[in-house]
Amino acid sequence: MIKKLTTILFVSLFTIQSCVAQKSNEQYGELKGTIGIYEGNCMPGPGIPPCEPRPISNTVLITELSKDFQPELLIDSVRSDKNGSYTIILRAGTYSLFLRDGDSVVCDVLQCPDQCYCQPFKIVADSTTVVDANLDHATW
Repeated sequence: MIKKLTTILFVSLFTIQSCVAQKSNEQYGELKGTIGIYEGNCMPGPGIPPCEPRPISNTVLITELSKDFQPELLIDSVRSDKNGSYTIILRAGTYSLFLRDGDSVVCDVLQCPDQCYCQPFKIVADSTTVVDANLDHATW
């Protein structure tokens, strides 16, 4: 009986150590940034200072690289604080960033060199990537 318990304990400890070792081998990086909103009359003109976005609390949605928001591609989400700041840890890779805007999900920047992707960014292991984004409710 003691030999059987010792074997079970050894196997359990080995399994736990394997899981811990496997998780620590995974490569993660940090994504952070600020979310803001443009509002009001932002039409540029002589003597009119450029519009600046106001920081807001908002939901940031991270998906696999994509042109349009597709719920099945959602990797994770985070809410920015009242100062617009957010931080999230992600596995190394390339992703797209979307913002919740009321009942909609929008893309701040659409980049189309060869293919179109919404706000593409890359997470590098043990590094910080900064992505700022803004909702546009202004008159231009």
